[in-house]
Amino acid sequence: MECKDIQQMFSDYLEGNTPSSESIQITSHIETCSDCSEELEKYKAIFSALSNIDMEKPSVNLKAKFDSLLNEEIERNNTKTISLKPSTDWKTYIRVAASILIVSIAFLTGRFQSKQTTEIANKTHKEERKQFFELLENQSVSKRILGVNNSQKFTEENTEIIEAIIRKLFYDKNTNVRLTAAEALSKFSSLEIVKSALIKALETEKEAIIQIELIQILASIQEKRALKPMKKLLENKETPNYVKQELQFNIPSLL
Repeated sequence: MECKDIQQMFSDYLEGNTPSSESIQITSHIETCSDCSEELEKYKAIFSALSNIDMEKPSVNLKAKFDSLLNEEIERNNTKTISLKPSTDWKTYIRVAASILIVSIAFLTGRFQSKQTTEIANKTHKEERKQFFELLENQSVSKRILGVNNSQKFTEENTEIIEAIIRKLFYDKNTNVRLTAAEALSKFSSLEIVKSALIKALETEKEAIIQIELIQILASIQEKRALKPMKKLLENKETPNYVKQELQFNIPSLL
Protein backbone atom coordinates (compact mmCIF):
# COMPACT_ATOMS: atom_id res chain seq x y z
CA MET A 1 0.00 0.00 0.00
CA GLU A 2 1.08 3.59 -0.65
CA CYS A 3 1.47 6.26 2.03
CA LYS A 4 -1.87 7.81 1.08
CA ASP A 5 -3.66 4.49 1.59
CA ILE A 6 -1.91 3.92 4.91
CA GLN A 7 -2.79 7.39 6.24
CA GLN A 8 -6.44 6.99 5.32
CA MET A 9 -6.62 4.02 7.67
CA PHE A 10 -4.99 5.76 10.66
CA SER A 11 -8.34 6.61 12.25
CA ASP A 12 -9.53 3.00 12.27
CA TYR A 13 -6.02 1.78 13.14
CA LEU A 14 -5.88 3.87 16.32
CA GLU A 15 -9.38 2.76 17.30
CA GLY A 16 -8.50 -0.89 16.72
CA ASN A 17 -11.02 -1.31 13.92
CA THR A 18 -8.65 -2.50 11.17
CA PRO A 19 -8.35 -6.21 10.29
CA SER A 20 -5.26 -7.87 11.76
CA SER A 21 -3.66 -8.27 8.32
CA GLU A 22 -4.00 -4.53 7.60
CA SER A 23 -2.80 -3.62 11.10
CA ILE A 24 0.36 -5.64 10.51
CA GLN A 25 0.90 -3.86 7.17
CA ILE A 26 0.39 -0.44 8.77
CA THR A 27 2.69 -1.21 11.70
CA SER A 28 5.37 -2.51 9.35
CA HIS A 29 5.02 0.52 7.07
CA ILE A 30 5.31 3.21 9.75
CA GLU A 31 8.46 1.57 11.10
CA THR A 32 10.22 2.35 7.82
CA CYS A 33 8.38 5.51 6.66
CA SER A 34 9.22 8.68 8.61
CA ASP A 35 6.45 10.70 6.91
CA CYS A 36 3.71 8.29 7.90
CA SER A 37 5.21 7.87 11.36
CA GLU A 38 5.10 11.65 11.86
CA GLU A 39 1.54 11.83 10.55
CA LEU A 40 0.48 9.04 12.90
CA GLU A 41 1.87 10.97 15.87
CA LYS A 42 -0.36 13.92 14.92
CA TYR A 43 -3.34 11.59 14.86
CA LYS A 44 -2.42 10.23 18.26
CA ALA A 45 -2.24 13.74 19.71
CA ILE A 46 -5.71 14.61 18.44
CA PHE A 47 -7.25 11.32 19.50
CA SER A 48 -5.65 11.66 22.93
CA ALA A 49 -7.17 15.12 23.34
CA LEU A 50 -10.57 13.91 22.18
CA SER A 51 -10.58 11.03 24.61
CA ASN A 52 -9.82 13.33 27.56
CA ILE A 53 -12.49 15.82 27.23
CA ASP A 54 7.55 29.49 14.49
CA MET A 55 14.71 36.17 9.42
CA GLU A 56 14.61 35.53 5.83
CA LYS A 57 18.17 36.05 4.44
CA PRO A 58 18.95 38.21 1.38
CA SER A 59 18.85 36.27 -1.85
CA VAL A 60 22.13 34.61 -2.80
CA ASN A 61 21.23 35.35 -6.41
CA LEU A 62 21.22 39.07 -5.68
CA LYS A 63 24.81 38.98 -4.41
CA ALA A 64 25.84 36.85 -7.41
CA LYS A 65 24.25 39.33 -9.81
CA PHE A 66 26.07 42.17 -8.07
CA ASP A 67 29.46 40.46 -8.45
CA SER A 68 28.72 39.57 -12.07
CA LEU A 69 27.67 43.10 -12.99
CA LEU A 70 30.74 44.56 -11.32
CA ASN A 71 33.12 42.21 -13.14
CA GLU A 72 31.42 42.88 -16.48
CA GLU A 73 31.70 46.63 -16.02
CA ILE A 74 35.41 46.49 -15.16
CA GLU A 75 36.11 44.07 -18.01
CA ARG A 76 34.20 46.23 -20.47
CA ASN A 77 36.23 49.29 -19.56
CA ASN A 78 39.54 47.41 -19.49
CA THR A 79 39.05 46.12 -23.04
CA LYS A 80 38.59 49.60 -24.51
CA THR A 81 41.48 51.13 -26.50
CA ILE A 82 43.65 53.13 -24.14
CA SER A 83 43.82 56.74 -25.19
CA LEU A 84 47.03 58.75 -25.01
CA LYS A 85 45.13 61.40 -23.11
CA PRO A 86 45.77 61.08 -19.38
CA SER A 87 42.23 62.24 -18.56
CA THR A 88 40.72 59.05 -20.01
CA ASP A 89 42.04 56.83 -17.23
CA TRP A 90 40.55 58.72 -14.32
CA LYS A 91 37.23 59.22 -16.15
CA THR A 92 37.05 55.49 -16.71
CA TYR A 93 37.66 54.76 -13.06
CA ILE A 94 35.04 57.31 -12.06
CA ARG A 95 32.48 55.55 -14.25
CA VAL A 96 33.43 52.19 -12.74
CA ALA A 97 33.24 53.62 -9.23
CA ALA A 98 29.84 55.14 -9.98
CA SER A 99 28.56 51.80 -11.28
CA ILE A 100 29.83 50.06 -8.15
CA LEU A 101 28.18 52.66 -5.94
CA ILE A 102 24.81 52.36 -7.70
CA VAL A 103 24.79 48.57 -7.55
CA SER A 104 25.96 48.59 -3.92
CA ILE A 105 23.19 50.98 -2.91
CA ALA A 106 20.61 48.83 -4.70
CA PHE A 107 21.94 45.68 -3.04
CA LEU A 108 22.03 47.16 0.47
CA THR A 109 18.61 48.77 0.05
CA GLY A 110 17.11 45.46 -1.09
CA ARG A 111 18.69 43.63 1.84
CA PHE A 112 17.38 46.19 4.33
CA GLN A 113 13.88 46.13 2.87
CA SER A 114 13.84 42.31 2.85
CA LYS A 115 14.92 42.18 6.49
CA GLN A 116 12.38 44.83 7.47
CA THR A 117 9.54 43.07 5.62
CA THR A 118 10.40 39.73 7.24
CA GLU A 119 10.47 41.25 10.72
CA ILE A 120 7.07 42.88 10.19
CA ALA A 121 5.58 39.64 8.84
CA ASN A 122 6.92 37.63 11.79
CA LYS A 123 5.60 40.14 14.30
CA THR A 124 2.18 40.21 12.64
CA HIS A 125 2.00 36.41 12.58
CA LYS A 126 2.82 36.16 16.29
CA GLU A 127 0.20 38.79 17.15
CA GLU A 128 -2.44 36.99 15.08
CA ARG A 129 -1.69 33.67 16.82
CA LYS A 130 -1.87 35.28 20.25
CA GLN A 131 -5.17 36.98 19.42
CA PHE A 132 -6.57 33.73 17.99
CA PHE A 133 -5.99 31.73 21.17
CA GLU A 134 -7.16 34.56 23.44
CA LEU A 135 -10.45 34.82 21.55
CA LEU A 136 -10.87 31.06 21.44
CA GLU A 137 -10.81 30.80 25.25
CA ASN A 138 -12.95 33.88 25.87
CA GLN A 139 -16.12 33.40 27.90
CA SER A 140 -18.09 35.39 25.33
CA VAL A 141 -19.69 33.22 22.64
CA SER A 142 -19.33 35.98 20.03
CA LYS A 143 -15.62 36.30 20.83
CA ARG A 144 -15.06 32.57 20.45
CA ILE A 145 -16.89 32.60 17.12
CA LEU A 146 -14.70 35.52 16.01
CA GLY A 147 -11.63 33.55 17.07
CA VAL A 148 -12.66 30.50 15.06
CA ASN A 149 -13.37 32.68 12.02
CA ASN A 150 -9.89 34.20 12.35
CA SER A 151 -8.46 30.77 11.59
CA GLN A 152 -8.98 31.60 7.91
CA LYS A 153 -5.84 33.75 8.14
CA PHE A 154 -3.70 30.68 8.71
CA THR A 155 -2.51 27.89 6.42
CA GLU A 156 -2.46 24.10 6.60
CA GLU A 157 1.05 24.22 8.10
CA ASN A 158 -0.37 25.75 11.30
CA THR A 159 -1.28 22.41 12.88
CA GLU A 160 -1.63 23.93 16.35
CA ILE A 161 -4.36 26.24 15.03
CA ILE A 162 -6.19 23.40 13.28
CA GLU A 163 -6.05 21.18 16.36
CA ALA A 164 -7.53 24.02 18.44
CA ILE A 165 -10.48 24.33 16.03
CA ILE A 166 -11.03 20.56 16.17
CA ARG A 167 -11.24 20.75 19.97
CA LYS A 168 -13.85 23.49 19.65
CA LEU A 169 -15.87 21.32 17.27
CA PHE A 170 -16.02 18.56 19.87
CA TYR A 171 -16.02 20.33 23.22
CA ASP A 172 -17.46 23.84 23.03
CA LYS A 173 -20.78 23.94 24.84
CA ASN A 174 -22.30 26.45 22.42
CA THR A 175 -23.95 25.14 19.26
CA ASN A 176 -23.04 28.20 17.18
CA VAL A 177 -19.36 27.94 18.11
CA ARG A 178 -19.28 24.26 17.14
CA LEU A 179 -21.09 25.05 13.89
CA THR A 180 -18.56 27.78 13.08
CA ALA A 181 -15.72 25.36 13.88
CA ALA A 182 -17.12 22.83 11.40
CA GLU A 183 -17.35 25.52 8.73
CA ALA A 184 -13.79 26.68 9.45
CA LEU A 185 -12.41 23.15 9.18
CA SER A 186 -13.83 22.81 5.68
CA LYS A 187 -10.96 25.06 4.51
CA PHE A 188 -8.48 22.44 5.74
CA SER A 189 -10.47 19.40 4.57
CA SER A 190 -7.60 18.17 2.39
CA LEU A 191 -5.78 17.14 5.58
CA GLU A 192 -6.38 13.57 6.73
CA ILE A 193 -6.52 14.63 10.36
CA VAL A 194 -9.38 17.03 9.57
CA LYS A 195 -11.28 14.45 7.53
CA SER A 196 -11.09 11.98 10.42
CA ALA A 197 -12.24 14.64 12.89
CA LEU A 198 -15.25 15.55 10.72
CA ILE A 199 -16.27 11.89 10.44
CA LYS A 200 -15.92 11.33 14.17
CA ALA A 201 -17.91 14.50 14.87
CA LEU A 202 -20.76 13.20 12.70
CA GLU A 203 -20.81 10.06 14.84
CA THR A 204 -21.11 11.98 18.12
CA GLU A 205 -22.83 15.31 17.34
CA LYS A 206 -26.46 15.56 18.49
CA GLU A 207 -27.42 19.00 17.16
CA ALA A 208 -29.24 18.70 13.84
CA ILE A 209 -27.91 21.95 12.37
CA ILE A 210 -24.32 20.80 12.92
CA GLN A 211 -25.11 17.32 11.60
CA ILE A 212 -26.35 18.89 8.36
CA GLU A 213 -23.19 21.03 8.06
CA LEU A 214 -20.98 17.98 8.58
CA ILE A 215 -22.97 15.95 6.04
CA GLN A 216 -22.60 18.70 3.43
CA ILE A 217 -18.85 19.11 4.02
CA LEU A 218 -18.13 15.37 3.89
CA ALA A 219 -20.21 14.98 0.74
CA SER A 220 -18.55 17.96 -0.95
CA ILE A 221 -15.06 16.50 -0.39
CA GLN A 222 -16.29 13.04 -1.47
CA GLU A 223 -15.21 11.36 1.76
CA LYS A 224 -16.50 7.81 1.28
CA ARG A 225 -15.54 6.81 4.83
CA ALA A 226 -18.44 8.97 5.97
CA LEU A 227 -20.96 6.55 4.43
CA LYS A 228 -21.04 4.34 7.51
CA PRO A 229 -21.95 7.07 10.05
CA MET A 230 -24.33 8.64 7.53
CA LYS A 231 -26.27 5.39 7.05
CA LYS A 232 -26.33 4.83 10.79
CA LEU A 233 -27.74 8.31 11.32
CA LEU A 234 -30.32 7.69 8.59
CA GLU A 235 -31.49 4.52 10.32
CA ASN A 236 -31.70 6.17 13.74
CA LYS A 237 -35.34 6.75 14.68
CA GLU A 238 -34.42 9.84 16.68
CA THR A 239 -32.86 11.60 13.69
CA PRO A 240 -35.10 14.52 12.56
CA ASN A 241 -36.75 14.14 9.16
CA TYR A 242 -35.00 17.17 7.68
CA VAL A 243 -31.63 15.66 8.61
CA LYS A 244 -32.68 12.38 7.00
CA GLN A 245 -33.65 14.30 3.86
CA GLU A 246 -30.16 15.80 3.76
CA LEU A 247 -28.67 12.34 4.16
CA GLN A 248 -30.85 10.87 1.42
CA PHE A 249 -29.77 13.69 -0.89
CA ASN A 250 -26.01 13.33 -0.24
CA ILE A 251 -25.45 9.60 0.32
CA PRO A 252 -25.89 8.67 -3.39
CA SER A 253 -22.99 10.98 -4.31
CA LEU A 254 -20.67 8.87 -2.14
CA LEU A 255 -21.72 5.48 -3.46
